[in-house]
Amino acid sequence: MGNYRTKLSRSGIKDVAVNLGKHSRTNPEGAASRLNIKRPRRGEINFLPIYPHGETKDTLERQRLEMVEQFKRTLMERDLILIHQHMQHTFALRREEIVSSAPPIAKMKERWPVFFHEAQLYCEFHRITNQNLPFSFFAALHKYKPQLLKLYKKRKTGNLVRRWKNY
Repeated sequence: MGNYRTKLSRSGIKDVAVNLGKHSRTNPEGAASRLNIKRPRRGEINFLPIYPHGETKDTLERQRLEMVEQFKRTLMERDLILIHQHMQHTFALRREEIVSSAPPIAKMKERWPVFFHEAQLYCEFHRITNQNLPFSFFAALHKYKPQLLKLYKKRKTGNLVRRWKNY
């Protein structure tokens, strides 16, 4: 498999190249393999998709700028369908930027303000994990509801007891 992965990375497949890094005696300047990339666990997807057919980094950057301008408009003037389409098209650019450079949240909010909108956050989670975020969150919340209620009741009565002792 290692030889196969090497051939794939040399041919330009980004999925394989994301974890590639050759640091050896013959290439001392090379990055260490998996530098700043955590090992994918069970169920996680760590990949760099290729750009859509006919798109380049420049065209995707223009779409990103157009999307930012649309999002800066008032709520009634926004073209949400256009914003959603641009978010789908620019997924590869966004994913490449996040995986390769790992920018801080403030820079992400500046470059991709639409990304932090609730509906687009749900869509992005679905693009990466193929799961429905609100459904999985509420299912997990429902699973742990009895333990949480016990904890809250215990804390609430503890606070009441302390308050009554102070009076």
